[in-house]
Amino acid sequence: MTPVPARSGASSPPASPLPRSVHAWYGSGALATGVFNTVPGLLLLIYLTDTLAVSPAVAGLVVLLPKIADLAASPLIGAWSDRTRSSWGPRRPWMLAGALTLPVLFAAMFAGPPLQGGAAAAYVAAVFVAAALASSVYQVPHAAMPGEITDDYHERSTFTAWRTVFVGVALMLGGALAPVIQSAAGDEVTGYRLMGLVMGAVLLVSMLGSVAGTRRAPRTVHPHRTEGIAAQLRIAFAHRHFRVLFPANLLMATAGGTMVAGVPYVTANVMGEPAYTSILMVCVLVPLMAAAPLWRRLSLRVDKRRAAACAAGVFTLGGLGLLLIPVWGVPGAMASSVLVGVGLSGTGMLPWSMLADCMAATPDGRHQGGVLSGVWTAGEALAQSVGAGLLSLSLALSGYAESSAGEVVQQSETALRGMLVGSTLVPAAVMLSCLVPLAFYRLTAADTRRP
Repeated sequence: MTPVPARSGASSPPASPLPRSVHAWYGSGALATGVFNTVPGLLLLIYLTDTLAVSPAVAGLVVLLPKIADLAASPLIGAWSDRTRSSWGPRRPWMLAGALTLPVLFAAMFAGPPLQGGAAAAYVAAVFVAAALASSVYQVPHAAMPGEITDDYHERSTFTAWRTVFVGVALMLGGALAPVIQSAAGDEVTGYRLMGLVMGAVLLVSMLGSVAGTRRAPRTVHPHRTEGIAAQLRIAFAHRHFRVLFPANLLMATAGGTMVAGVPYVTANVMGEPAYTSILMVCVLVPLMAAAPLWRRLSLRVDKRRAAACAAGVFTLGGLGLLLIPVWGVPGAMASSVLVGVGLSGTGMLPWSMLADCMAATPDGRHQGGVLSGVWTAGEALAQSVGAGLLSLSLALSGYAESSAGEVVQQSETALRGMLVGSTLVPAAVMLSCLVPLAFYRLTAADTRRP
């Protein structure tokens, strides 16, 4: 095989397009990160409260704490990968390290050891912390690759398109298939173990495939930077466009995480049928994938900021519709879920496009791809846990009673009302709040043009 030459971090003449296989294998890596974000967001909280007998308040803390560690680690990983010198390039060694560790830790997280209550919470928290760090070791370098392995503006869109396809597949696997696998085994603990093993295998294949499949991409070498991580973070948050885009995306992702975490509670307790979890997730995910081209077209007409605000509004309408499940039942729940999916499509796609614009408009032309992607990745991971934390707070305040595997608990009317409000009205309100920072986002196409 002919060696792939390294590219300087400085601007260079456009190269010929990369092979389509590089585009596809790069995109396949998003399958792993999508599954890792979706499955714990959907099943981990209810696994803790209803299988391991962990109280809702403690369970919410278990889900939140690992992401706080991730928040601190991801920017460091981004900065270190910027400085990595390797014959594999600066990103792929980190991606391989994550690929070899995350699948094992993911399976262990749902292994269901003979522990209950506080001991079970401590075990899951420890494994989840390690898994979150392994995910960041892979995801942060992976997110930084498209902006540096090609100089072609349109080819970067090709990478994004492949990523979007695999994110949709990941959400379908994590949101629809994982609950089916978990419930198919009959025994709760066995079901979670089987689901963890199957999803761990999916992680392994997609991550190793992305590492191997991008070996033909150019291997960028960035100029050495003398600033420490604290100085690089200060420069990143001095970027006025990123400074307002980051909290807007954080609120959008938190709203989505809160609603996803509440789905199994609502289907099992309010709707009375856990099997509705997969049905509602399909009603969300099919529109999510189908609506992506429509949001892209709208962003061309009204700009990305206004399109993202419209997407937030559609999500909010869907959330308010789900609040009325006791009134209009399954048909209304399905219709509202479609609105949620359409809204999530825009709030998931457009901020990533706006992030790429921020990277192209860095202050003083300084290379900050790793640091910005690290901060962004940490924020999205934290948002998932904050969402689960908001739901667990609603459960705790309303008197939700935890249970162990095989135990049936009749929830009070107050608890049912609390889980419904926490799963619908709360995320709708959080999503609406993203319009405040989004109103201050002013980055235009002219600002991204390099001299």
